[in-house]
Amino acid sequence: MKVLLRIAGAAACLVLSLWFLLPLGDGILHAGMIWPVALLILIASLCLFPGWYRRLPKPLWKTAAACFFAGLALIAVLTGLMLRAAADAPDERNAPETVIVPGCQVRDDGRPSLMLRARIRAACAYLDAHPDSVCVASGGMDDSEPFTEADAIARELVAMGIAPERIYLESASRSTYENLAFSADLIARSGLDTRVVLATDTFHQYRCGYYARQAGLTPAAVCAAPYLPLAPSYWTREMLAILAAWVRGY
Repeated sequence: MKVLLRIAGAAACLVLSLWFLLPLGDGILHAGMIWPVALLILIASLCLFPGWYRRLPKPLWKTAAACFFAGLALIAVLTGLMLRAAADAPDERNAPETVIVPGCQVRDDGRPSLMLRARIRAACAYLDAHPDSVCVASGGMDDSEPFTEADAIARELVAMGIAPERIYLESASRSTYENLAFSADLIARSGLDTRVVLATDTFHQYRCGYYARQAGLTPAAVCAAPYLPLAPSYWTREMLAILAAWVRGY
C-alpha cells in the first residue's frame, strides 16, 4: 500500500510539472515555470526513492532539508497573502468610482493577450454595474507592440459599450510599479476617487495593491477570470516578483 501511495504521489507531481510547462506551447518560458518543476521533481524523487538524500553528508542534507521546509512555509505565506488580496472586494455600500486596469501584452496584430482581455472584461463588468465609475487604462508600449497597452484597453472597453469619456489613458508605464504610480498621478491631477478597484488577475492583486498603497491609493480587487493553462506558472512567477518588491521596497 505504501509503495502504491508513493507511486501515486510521484505521478501527481509529474502531472503538475506538465501543467507548469504548458506555456512552452505558446513559446513562453520564465522563472515561474522552472522553480516549481524543479521542486515537484525533487518531491517525486523523494516519493519513489525515500531516504536517498541520507547518502549525502549529514550537515549537507540537514541544511538542505531546513531550506526545503522553510521554502514550503514561504510559499504558504505568499499564497495566503495573494488569496487574501484577491478576496478584498469593493464595498458595494460605498463603491469606489475609479477602476484601474494594469496593462499586459498586446499582440503584434493589435489584439490584447488572453490575460489582458480578461482584465478588460472584469473592468467592463464593474463599469457596467457602476455607471458613475471611470477607468484608468494603464500601460505603455514595448518594441513588440503596435500601440500602447492603454490604447488597447480603451479600444476594447469602447467596443464593449463603455463611453470614451469614462476612460482615462496612462500610456507611459512599463512595469506594474509604474502602472500604479503613474495612475495615481493621473488620478490626483484629474480629481478622481483615490479609492480604486484593481481589475487584474487573481495572482496580481497583492502586488498591485502593495504598489497602490505606496502611491496613496486605497485598493480593492475585482479579479479577471483565470486562463487555466497559464495560471499556475504565472502564480509562481508572481511570488518571485513579490519577493523582489519586498527587497527593493517598491
